[in-house]
Amino acid sequence: MLKNIFYVFSSNLISHLINLISGVIVIKMVSTKDFGSYSVATSFMNLFIVILGGFLTSALRRFTAFYRGNNNFESISGILRLSMIYSFVLSILLTFPFLFLSDKLSIFFLNSIDYSKFLFFYSFSIPFTIFSTYLTAYLSGFEKFREVSISTNILPNIFRLLFLLVWWIFLPFREIGITLSLVIKAIISFFLNYYYSRELLNIAKYSPNYEIKKWFKFSIPSFLRYGVSYLTDNIGIIILGSLKDSLSAGVFRGANFIISILWNLNVAFSSVLIPRISYLISQNNEDLALKTLKRFYILNSLLVIISTIVFILFGKNILLMLGSDYTLGYNVLIILSFQVLIGTISSPYEVYMEAKGRTDLSLINYTIYSLSTILFLYIFSKFYSKEGTAFAYLLGILVLSILRVLMFKLISKKGIYFSKL
Repeated sequence: MLKNIFYVFSSNLISHLINLISGVIVIKMVSTKDFGSYSVATSFMNLFIVILGGFLTSALRRFTAFYRGNNNFESISGILRLSMIYSFVLSILLTFPFLFLSDKLSIFFLNSIDYSKFLFFYSFSIPFTIFSTYLTAYLSGFEKFREVSISTNILPNIFRLLFLLVWWIFLPFREIGITLSLVIKAIISFFLNYYYSRELLNIAKYSPNYEIKKWFKFSIPSFLRYGVSYLTDNIGIIILGSLKDSLSAGVFRGANFIISILWNLNVAFSSVLIPRISYLISQNNEDLALKTLKRFYILNSLLVIISTIVFILFGKNILLMLGSDYTLGYNVLIILSFQVLIGTISSPYEVYMEAKGRTDLSLINYTIYSLSTILFLYIFSKFYSKEGTAFAYLLGILVLSILRVLMFKLISKKGIYFSKL
């Protein structure tokens, strides 16, 4: 399993470094105004693509791993078929409005026609992104993390970088180019995920067993939890931009872009551990599941601590790579580092709850987290600008961490960090 975590984290790290280069190129290609319009438009569309697209992904990943534990291929066939049908219907429902009504949606929701062209061109990525997301979840259920690393993180980002370089050097209309680069990334990711999962998709030939009630009981709280979490994590920059100015929002975005390296580490651990812990629980081996969580998250926390020290010592130099204005985000970078550390320490409780199928408890946690964080954002962003926004997220993750521990105690009498198991 350490090998799987290495695959996911190393690919996340490589893709993040590539994205860092791509991000710098994007900043250099267009004006600050166009970069702001591009960021707002893509973030707005992602609220629909990512949130709605994630309705069955956690269920597909978790139940694929769970059914593998007892060789129940009929049920895997059922949830796979349902996921593909949902992907097809959602792709149609989202693509056509953004493709044909981009002007109206831009004016109605974003109060400006400036976002229209970004919405229009980005809409071509929608079906590829949605189907790719489900294929990735399916591969993760089989613990094919090497393949996921290549198809989701490494090659699509390399192709995007090459596309940006060619467009930057040879072609005009660069605001269109930076948007189409995301479309290229989505297309490459889809075809790679399909290539790696093509043999596993043959399981769909089994006579399907639909346990829809069980899947929806798991998916609905997980979907709502993820939705409020994603909304909360992405609304801070919108609130900051509306209450302060675009410069503050840009500086915060730059620091948050750097800090996402640490979040990627956390995601790598969680992505690998959820299927594994689900598998162990299906085998009635709960003690080993908790030992596994403890061992790997202690390692995760140590890596985050080391990274935080690096940011404290060299944060300004790291931010300088994005541009001189971004060095104003040094304090933001440090505050967000501690936010990630607190979140990392409490993450195993979240993984355990999802592996046990208790997404209802996770939903409660994230609803309270979302409401409290948005309240903190309005209070601290208004008075303390970008540092206040970062501090609001720090307080929010502290609330979430306390809730994670409390909810864990409701479903397990054992411990993770402070028990010999």
